[in-house]
Amino acid sequence: MNSAATRTVVAGVGYYLPSEVVGSDDIQRRVFQAGKFNIPNGLIKRLTGVGERRYRADDEQSSDLAMKAALVAIERAQIAPEDVDLLIFASCTQDVAEPATANILQEKLGLTNAQVFDAKNACNSFLTAVDIVDSHTRAGKSKCAVVAVGETLSLTINWGIHSVDDLRSRISSLTLGDAGGAVVLRASSNSNGQGIIASGFRSYGEKWRLATVLGGGSMHRFKEEYSYFTSSSHALLNAAYEHIPSLVADVLERVGWTPQDVEVVCAHQVSEDMVYKLADRCGISTEGTILSVTDCGNTAAASIPIGMGRAYEQGMLKPGTKMLLVGGAAGFSVGVVPMVW
Repeated sequence: MNSAATRTVVAGVGYYLPSEVVGSDDIQRRVFQAGKFNIPNGLIKRLTGVGERRYRADDEQSSDLAMKAALVAIERAQIAPEDVDLLIFASCTQDVAEPATANILQEKLGLTNAQVFDAKNACNSFLTAVDIVDSHTRAGKSKCAVVAVGETLSLTINWGIHSVDDLRSRISSLTLGDAGGAVVLRASSNSNGQGIIASGFRSYGEKWRLATVLGGGSMHRFKEEYSYFTSSSHALLNAAYEHIPSLVADVLERVGWTPQDVEVVCAHQVSEDMVYKLADRCGISTEGTILSVTDCGNTAAASIPIGMGRAYEQGMLKPGTKMLLVGGAAGFSVGVVPMVW
């Protein structure tokens, strides 16, 4: 295969949502039961647009959510398990510290011919993994890859809110939802312009403290108080507004697209308002922006494949459709991947 002419195309996409639906009024009750702190009725939905999110069953692991999404993507791609030569598990959450959750997922999916590893980059894990696959494809090292996400974010919520200050640092965690997402990516030397066109990533390490789960590493090991998600929501939003539009503009200019050329946008989402404000600042129509945050919550790395899956199911993705994948993540990092369906 001539790797210089090779493109990475999406052969299949899928997502999975656990069965338990948790409304924002349920969240208020859980907070009150845990710490006797009363969140004003409707506050979470008014501030974030999140009305519902899904929580995993007790016996569902991150790899299970990823597996269920990957099975849908594999079926839609019409490939056999032995066709897959690369599997990347790409999530904020994981089954165990060692080995890579990709190994557990490989066993569950039966992908015996695949090289497997994890790619961890907070909410940009999926985009980062897609970019890695594209590099492998262009180098001629992969012909058929699966990128799968399994987020069990509900486990990082500290329900013991006792003050307004606690609420400020944890309100973002109250929007978190569990989900799985996956894509099958194939090498094509006759893509007719389809596939991944380019990618752009930028990181701002000085902002790493803005969103954290501090436990589990060498800094705090296994102390429970560091096992929960906290964030400076306002500062994170400002970082997104500052850095995402400029990267979108840079990538679009590089590939020769205007904002008006973009037909479908699948982006990481932390609030409904943020989705529309970023689209406006990027000059992109909101008509093709796929929402998931309102009924799935913030699903971290799963939000982009959920958007892709919904766009596919709604018939929005036809051969030649110009799509933009956009991510912003703790760290702080941003990523933009333009592709033609």
